[in-house]
Amino acid sequence: MIKETHRKNMREYKIRRQLFNILSKNNPNNIKEYDISIPEYKKIKKIIEKIKGKEDFRQSDGLFSDDEKWYLVCKATLDLSSLCDNMNNIQYNAITQCNIIFSECNISLNDKQSENNRIVKTKLYFYNCTFEKTLNLKNIIFEKTLTFNQCKFKRKIRMYSNIFLSHLVFRDCYDKQSKKITSLDLQENEFKGYFFIKNCAIEKINLWKNKFKNRCYFMDCEFGYRQDKDNQAKLNFSNTHFEDNVYFNNSEFYNYADFHECEFDDIACFYGVKFYKTPNFSACYFKEPKAVNLINVDIDKLDFKSVEKYIEDNYKDESYKNETKGIQDEKEIFKIQNEYRLRYAKNLKDSFRVIKDVLITQNNTLEAQEWHKLELYAKEKENHINLSIKDREKNADIFKNILIWFNCVLLNVYRNTSDHHNDFLKILNFTVGMIVLYGVFIFFCQACIEPYSKFFNELKSSVIFIIIGILVFLCCIMFYFNRKKSIFAKSIFFIIAMVFIVLYLVTYFYKTNEYKTILYLVMCYILSIYICYFFFNIKNIIFNIVFKFMLYLVFLFFLINSSQLINPFTGVFSSDKLYESQFEKSLNDLNTSAIINLASILQSDFNLHLKDQNISFTELNSAKALIVANKENLLKLNDANLNRAKEVLGEKYTELLKTINQDKITENTIKSTSVLYGIILLLCIFSLQKTARKNSIVPS
Repeated sequence: MIKETHRKNMREYKIRRQLFNILSKNNPNNIKEYDISIPEYKKIKKIIEKIKGKEDFRQSDGLFSDDEKWYLVCKATLDLSSLCDNMNNIQYNAITQCNIIFSECNISLNDKQSENNRIVKTKLYFYNCTFEKTLNLKNIIFEKTLTFNQCKFKRKIRMYSNIFLSHLVFRDCYDKQSKKITSLDLQENEFKGYFFIKNCAIEKINLWKNKFKNRCYFMDCEFGYRQDKDNQAKLNFSNTHFEDNVYFNNSEFYNYADFHECEFDDIACFYGVKFYKTPNFSACYFKEPKAVNLINVDIDKLDFKSVEKYIEDNYKDESYKNETKGIQDEKEIFKIQNEYRLRYAKNLKDSFRVIKDVLITQNNTLEAQEWHKLELYAKEKENHINLSIKDREKNADIFKNILIWFNCVLLNVYRNTSDHHNDFLKILNFTVGMIVLYGVFIFFCQACIEPYSKFFNELKSSVIFIIIGILVFLCCIMFYFNRKKSIFAKSIFFIIAMVFIVLYLVTYFYKTNEYKTILYLVMCYILSIYICYFFFNIKNIIFNIVFKFMLYLVFLFFLINSSQLINPFTGVFSSDKLYESQFEKSLNDLNTSAIINLASILQSDFNLHLKDQNISFTELNSAKALIVANKENLLKLNDANLNRAKEVLGEKYTELLKTINQDKITENTIKSTSVLYGIILLLCIFSLQKTARKNSIVPS
């Protein structure tokens, strides 16, 4: 028994001697042989127990088997650049059976690159170590687990073309004071064991073209950093093949995560993941869509602006830089810019579609509609860019441009009014706004008919002044937007210009003020819709609160006093219910004698005469009803009846004629605008029910 123990100790001391010889080659003054603890030392047992106490590595046998022997190198400054080559030296064959823990060491591991694969048969465990220089590993076969626990990396980690037969582990490489992994660059490696990252903060990561034969874990990690305004941190998972399960549970992505052309053969778990910027899943392949876990994925930070920002931040890739290199023509550069912007917009649209399709496959319609909303954002931006490209083409198809423009505006309207049928409160506010706007417009019509008529009488002499005012107004709008390439700035310019051109032409072609006034009021209603639409899109919180408070206050008033406004067909079929007739109001101000005489003028066989002393209220109302029904005849009286009416009514006759014209203009204006109002309100009601249905528990 004593001899066996002696042999065992001799073998351990021999291994320690070989290990010391390897480590001291590049570090002759930084390490002593007694700095290396053999497995029987209490010190190493305490370190292992300490590590095992915090370990939750998802592997059945764990990282520390009871039959394994560990050697501890503690608190040393080491250059391990030749470690892999020395371990392959036959004179150090004894250490292939040992496992090494480097604890609290300051390490430089910049492996001398070789074209031939070298083999590392030893388990290497770096615990609470600091890597001052770039960590480089290339063309190495790791037969056993390589672990970095609570380590700090001040420079990049580069691992190229390696084969990991066992596991590669990064644990707790993070603290609140600093992010510990500045850059993790793994390219064209093959992992046959687990790739395990947990509770790490990684500023940049590149997993381009790695093959993962076994499970991968990216759990409770932070990728990128919050204050990256220049988009310097790259999170590249693209072209990676995950042949087994992959888990990103509860990880946070502060920068653009690029998963394009990834292949997921089994479970892909994104449970609890937060995307602070737009991810890219374009051309991803999920072999088992129902095995994708997207529960509690947080995309609340993603909106239309984030889609725009993604395109602007990413379209200037290497291909773009190569294509524009040496080009001086600004028009040509602008054309290339739009082509690349369009490409990225389409990629982003496909990215959202991929996730949407996965969720639809899982019958998760509520979550699918969130990604569909993002897909429509990308589609709107695609149309916007496409229109800019077509606008620059010399032989562009004008009808195709109009169609693109219409689709672009339509998507913009749906986004701003109901967030593509996802925001019930938004579409409710807009519907209330349209009802209030129309009610205010009708009130405005009744109050200002006479000033409008006077305005058109004097318009011809003031045409030049009005045109100058229009040009100044349009210039102010263009200055406000300060976006000459914006489709919506062009829309405003086009609509306002068309409105006033029509008004200008009307003043010459129409001789009667009645049609001029009606047309002017219709144009004013169209403009008021446009202005109200932009009021709804103002992001100022105080303005929004005040505006919506006033909106609902006025809506409550209309609901009590003019509830018929809610019916979109009232104005078309029963316009008289939406306004107070000025003629009837003036008629009520007349005395009984005037009413009876006026009725007898309009209808000769009217058999009620003033000699009847007891005229009932009902009979008087019948006379009024007769006058109202035949009020148009007051405008067509013959000379005899005209003189008689003037004798009976005096100046009030002229006022009655004026009110008849006012009522006619008001009625025709309401009928004309009610068609447009009816269409808008029906669309709003449709959006309300669709949004409510989409946000209910019943699938639409």
